[in-house]
Amino acid sequence: MSMRIPSMFKTPRHRTFDYKPIIYDEQKEKKRKLNELVEAQKNGELSDEVRQARIRKILGHRMSDPRFDRKRQSLNQMMRLIAIMAVLFGLFWFLLS
Repeated sequence: MSMRIPSMFKTPRHRTFDYKPIIYDEQKEKKRKLNELVEAQKNGELSDEVRQARIRKILGHRMSDPRFDRKRQSLNQMMRLIAIMAVLFGLFWFLLS
């Protein structure tokens, strides 16, 4: 045991830095949950209603996302086309009158 000189000030001790980065991939997590759901269905652990409810919950963001809503996109394109045609028809009518 070594002899130390008493001190009024406390010297800082060596501190270690233990950092483990956490990377969250949403698509990978949803794919993992879907695979677990399929495995549970294959094993007969889930009823059809529960399985369908979980799949809807996992994939629900796609159904509510307007980028995936093809009907809404086609309706918007059609309305835009009608509006442009109406403006052009109005200009044509104005120029001929």
